[in-house]
Amino acid sequence: MVGLTLSGAPTVAVLMGLGGGAIQWWSRRQAQSVQVAKVWPWLIVLISGGCALLAQWLDLWHWRVDTNPWAQGGTQKNLVLTLRLFVWFMWPAWPLAIWTLWQWRRQLSSHHVALPLWFFMVAVGSTLLTTGADRSLLLALPALAALSAFALPTLKRGVAALIDWFTLIFFTVCALTIWVIWIALQTGFPQKPAANVARLAPGFEPSFSWLAFLVALVATAAWAWLVRWRTGRHRSALWKSLVLPAGGTALCWLLLMSLWLPLLDHARGYQPLARQVLRQIDPRACVEALGLSTAQAATLRYHAKLDLKQAQREPQCPALLVDRQAQELSRKVLDLGQWTLVAAARRPTEKSDDLLIYRRTPRPALGNSVRE
Repeated sequence: MVGLTLSGAPTVAVLMGLGGGAIQWWSRRQAQSVQVAKVWPWLIVLISGGCALLAQWLDLWHWRVDTNPWAQGGTQKNLVLTLRLFVWFMWPAWPLAIWTLWQWRRQLSSHHVALPLWFFMVAVGSTLLTTGADRSLLLALPALAALSAFALPTLKRGVAALIDWFTLIFFTVCALTIWVIWIALQTGFPQKPAANVARLAPGFEPSFSWLAFLVALVATAAWAWLVRWRTGRHRSALWKSLVLPAGGTALCWLLLMSLWLPLLDHARGYQPLARQVLRQIDPRACVEALGLSTAQAATLRYHAKLDLKQAQREPQCPALLVDRQAQELSRKVLDLGQWTLVAAARRPTEKSDDLLIYRRTPRPALGNSVRE
């Protein structure tokens, strides 16, 4: 709660705290545990009050409710986009969470169900009413995972076995694919994966790292041991059906962040874009910019060391960068007759992330103008 407050979300922290204290008090009262009810609920409320005072002291209270995203583009369209965000962002926890609410519907007031449900509702409300929906929705994932955990005791044996076999096949195939493509990049065999990478990520030069290779090798061996342990005859545990999904997810992320990290940096990073821009302009001079996103501006300042300035109608710098999506705006805001388009830069794997590079058109000399 203190971390949420200091990170700029004091309202979320206080709501979670007050709601959590009320749920603890009601749940303990229902269980007739008077001694515990006198301690924990009031302690949680006290911490919530401390967070509120901290936010007041540091001036962190800000009214950030924003309904403009719902007003623009049509309500139906925004509802579809929000629903799609919820479905994919919280997959595959949300089906288990719904199953939990159904199976424990008579115990919804119990703290083990009501507490994560309240946290989830606060996070979803923050997502719907503020900007930065994906960041706000991150707060809902721990609560959703806690709700999903209570679905495990109610799963039938056949369902648990289906989860095991699906995750075993899925993550094993994913890990093998990552290894095969990495070997193809290092050795050129098999030829088809190497050719596909060269086509999708032009200009990429593979490199070998012993550290990344050993980490990936140990992780793969750990996955093989985990599969052997899961398929062996061991005493049944409540969390046993989650071992393979959790282990497979960790394995694939680790392989991607070790074996594929240079490839991902080249394909998804902004360094190739910065290098293309530097080929066309002088980094020692200032550069005007129009319509650049935060990521584009940050990468050009960091990787290319460019001095970016807001574009004006009267040019102030010898070069201009315009995002392709802001091309129509540039015709209204700028005098493009004073600029010459020289090139377009983009990331290797992006087809709609173009930066239009302009150079200032030199004006004719005064003597030439008089003679003409």
